[in-house]
Amino acid sequence: SIPKSLKDDIAKSECVLRRYDIITAFKVESSSPIFGPNSPNSNVHHPLSGTITTYGYVLPDPETPNRLSVWFSGGKIEPNVEERELEQWKSAFCDGRNRRLLHEKARVLAAKLLLGAIVPSKMEDDGHMEFELARPIGGHGTTYIDVLYMDENLRIVQGQRGSIFVFTRVSSSSQ
Repeated sequence: SIPKSLKDDIAKSECVLRRYDIITAFKVESSSPIFGPNSPNSNVHHPLSGTITTYGYVLPDPETPNRLSVWFSGGKIEPNVEERELEQWKSAFCDGRNRRLLHEKARVLAAKLLLGAIVPSKMEDDGHMEFELARPIGGHGTTYIDVLYMDENLRIVQGQRGSIFVFTRVSSSSQ
């Protein structure tokens, strides 16, 4: 759902709200002897792949041309594994119980209080977990991207901390 602060911004202007979802592929490697018996991946016996999707919205910045203000409103983590690997995925990410340490519980509580985070209490049967931020991160002047170049197939942007991102359009025939 669209956060209230964004609805208010849209009502004040004639700009169009656009989705700005970032999909990142990742791989969890098996445990490393460097960590010893406290390896965070001690129950991973072979690499597991997945994706993290960060849900967001963008609006044109009212003060700066070619700048889009970004709001992040939630996300999803999901496996990209074979059916036979799903149980290992579940074991690696939740092991059927809440295994958070005290400092991790404190972070979750802070996210709930400060951002209105709604975090999953369990993993879904297909291995995904989703969260939502009732008070999104970002906004005008705090989180933005500057569009450096854009055409029908390519977009190059620079984030507020200087990172450069290059996006290409995925053709509908390859989806």
